[in-house]
Amino acid sequence: MPDRFYFGASYSPLVFSEAEWLHDLSLMHQAGMNLVRLGDVHGSWDLIEPRPGEYQLEKLDQFYRMAADYGIEIIISTGASGPPLWLAREHPGITLLSSCGTRYPLGASYHWTCIHNPAYREALTSYIHTLLDFTAQHPNHFGWQVSNELGFPFLPPRGEDQLGLYCYCENCQDRFRQWIREKYRDLDALTQAWAWGTTYFVYNDWSDVFPPESLPEAWASVTRWLDWRLFWQAAFADFAGWQHDMIKTQDPDHPTSVNVFNFKSYDRFGVYTGLDQWRLAEIVDHIGYDLYPGSGNKLTTRPEHISMFLDHGRSVAKVTGRDYWLHEVESGPIGGWVMGPDRSTNAADIQRYCVEALGHDVKLMLFMPWREWHYQPLHWGALVHLDGEPTPRLRAVARLGTFLIKYGQEILASSVTTPKVALLDSKKNAIFFRGVDQDEDLFTAQRGAYCAVWELGFDVDFVSPTQVTQGAMSYQEILLPMMGLIERETAQSLADFVHRGGLLVGFARCATLDERGWFYTHAPGAPLAAAFGLRRVEPDLLSSTEIIFDGRSYQGYWNRDLVTVKPETQVLATFSDGHPAVTLHRYGAGYGLYIATQADAGHVKHAPSLLQDVLKAVHRQLGFAPRVQVLEPHNPKRAIDPHVLDTADYSFLLVTAPNSASSNFTVVLNDDRRAKRVQLVYPAAEPLDWSQGDGQLSIIVFTQPEKEVTIIKIEWL
Repeated sequence: MPDRFYFGASYSPLVFSEAEWLHDLSLMHQAGMNLVRLGDVHGSWDLIEPRPGEYQLEKLDQFYRMAADYGIEIIISTGASGPPLWLAREHPGITLLSSCGTRYPLGASYHWTCIHNPAYREALTSYIHTLLDFTAQHPNHFGWQVSNELGFPFLPPRGEDQLGLYCYCENCQDRFRQWIREKYRDLDALTQAWAWGTTYFVYNDWSDVFPPESLPEAWASVTRWLDWRLFWQAAFADFAGWQHDMIKTQDPDHPTSVNVFNFKSYDRFGVYTGLDQWRLAEIVDHIGYDLYPGSGNKLTTRPEHISMFLDHGRSVAKVTGRDYWLHEVESGPIGGWVMGPDRSTNAADIQRYCVEALGHDVKLMLFMPWREWHYQPLHWGALVHLDGEPTPRLRAVARLGTFLIKYGQEILASSVTTPKVALLDSKKNAIFFRGVDQDEDLFTAQRGAYCAVWELGFDVDFVSPTQVTQGAMSYQEILLPMMGLIERETAQSLADFVHRGGLLVGFARCATLDERGWFYTHAPGAPLAAAFGLRRVEPDLLSSTEIIFDGRSYQGYWNRDLVTVKPETQVLATFSDGHPAVTLHRYGAGYGLYIATQADAGHVKHAPSLLQDVLKAVHRQLGFAPRVQVLEPHNPKRAIDPHVLDTADYSFLLVTAPNSASSNFTVVLNDDRRAKRVQLVYPAAEPLDWSQGDGQLSIIVFTQPEKEVTIIKIEWL
């Protein structure tokens, strides 16, 4: 474990004047910062190697030494995302090639190069080795960031209304053929897997293999599409691993990391960009996410966004045994170009972002950026203004810096206890639905399922099919939001989870497709049909049919399944025409709960929420309760959001309450341990009113309405 909590910002010394460095580093030090990230973009490779083999490291050397004087360490990027212009001029074929045969435009975005191009690999190897030799001279070298937001460009070029499909150059097609040959090994097996009724090709040679040039929605092979995007997720993970191995061979003592994202508007699940966070996290030492709640003003339309985003990253880090970092945290008003911003991010937002991050097990935080840039008229507000003057946001950061200096090691030593509830997160399922232009529907379903349990007070994990099949899970409940494609092995493992005592929640069209994207003969796949207690499922239109549950009327959403249930299956709710709408089936020691409409997405589309009310009833029946509850007043849609970090000797209770009108409320922590001291430690040290009994610790917090974040330390006997 590190001897301090690393906390800092992104900085671009190569584009700022040396006269400004001293001022900026001094302010960073005063704010409690001890880490700077550099070299991610901003022409760093170009400025360090402006001509082939000519390296200019003097300014970088001077900045490292000046940062060391302030006790600030440096994490540097490998520069892979932004190669120099001379490389494109010397090797025109180095740029990405779309499915339509057009090159990605130079200067439009980073990641414009083909990762399989030999000239690019050779130049990047030389550049990374130069950085390795350079950083070895500096004791304040902290570690490495592999590339920047690894994957294909997430911005559409030249007016396209969606991302182009990349990369179709000969290098990539050759790699794809090799990957396909290793996967199928036999041409007859490939012919069968890629079969499609209207274009049933027979493959007589591996050279016949070619990537899809259209999406499945255009009546193209689903399996070929799945393979093509899975290939790219593997390729980018291998690319990260190649850089990681290169670094570790020469510098084994400093950590490598990647920074990624999720739920981005153009590409919700990383299908086009080739992003598999689960796989990437296994490759490097630490996994990082980039947090921008203000971009697109997500907090207005999706209040759960921060928690859902951070939970995904925490889940990925936890299962791979990595620390969870935030390489980029929004630091000011952002988005909208000169007529923006999308959101006027303020000091209270900054505090909320950071306390939420700590509550989700983040172990390193870097703001993006420290200072704004003159040359980019896109709003990207920072902690200091263009002229270097501090903002109120920096003062908020400094308060957090003071807290982390005192409590950072204890935060590092504590962690989030595994939640009781999880959502299945399948890359293959997401690839399929993106191929038929329904990834936004999938995102809505995932949001709805998440919100339904999160608003009830439960913390939520995301789990991958690999975790499910390995059986290393201690959850009480798993939800399957719009999980149309479930592999046979995963289906069996989910049924085993129910049999061991878990609650499994499925929705209409669950497990309709197998791992190839082909229909199961009977949906859902046989193991899940047994777990849910279903004899037969037929797809049907919803029309205007209402649902009656517990004497109350609800709306269905999108479609429905006509289900025939086994005699022992309990019908909890019916459609108005009498068909079962919600069923509960005892299977072994657990239960399968099936909702025969898209009540996952329906949770964020309709009120009252069928999904949430059904879960309340089933949770009461099974004795499920959240670890932390907020009382006085009622906490609608989890407007007051508590999280707990635990050790054997102490816990931290971190609470955010943006825009809360309440002057005080009670937080109840269900814990059988006895507390000996409960104290407010942030934003100021103050005594608290608390009581304990019957395995519950009750704490009255937020005695002043303006305190939107609270951190409480609990010491146990």
